[in-house]
Amino acid sequence: MNQLESNEIKDLRSAFRMIDLEKSGKICIHDLKNLVKNLNLNVDKQVVDSVFENIDQNGDGKIQFEEFLSEIEKRQSKKSHIETAFSAIDLDSSGYITVDELSKIAKKINVTITKQQIEEIMSKTDLDGNHKISLDEFKTLMEE
Repeated sequence: MNQLESNEIKDLRSAFRMIDLEKSGKICIHDLKNLVKNLNLNVDKQVVDSVFENIDQNGDGKIQFEEFLSEIEKRQSKKSHIETAFSAIDLDSSGYITVDELSKIAKKINVTITKQQIEEIMSKTDLDGNHKISLDEFKTLMEE
């Protein structure tokens, strides 16, 4: 897992304190819902509840700073793994994955895949239609 720098932890602690409206040292569901409302985010109540439950690791109905930090570290680690995977597939380091690169990687790892299957992957992943997969498009695919 990627370790956060001390200045990042300090910034996260400040953000945590801003979300903690009751200044209890813990974030409750009400705090999170207020944050979503104040940021004018159009997020379904069930999504907010689900996010809260996922972060509240001990299930006590409050998010302690350690739980908050743990969630940030998990997300940062996942992001790092996704970027590493992208770089491994982007053989020419162009910042894009092409049909040819997907084909070469499939052969390299002994995966049998047809040109048509690769084209289907590209069409589902290539959101801007440029026949290449950018890092952002790859992240979208991997986070689904």
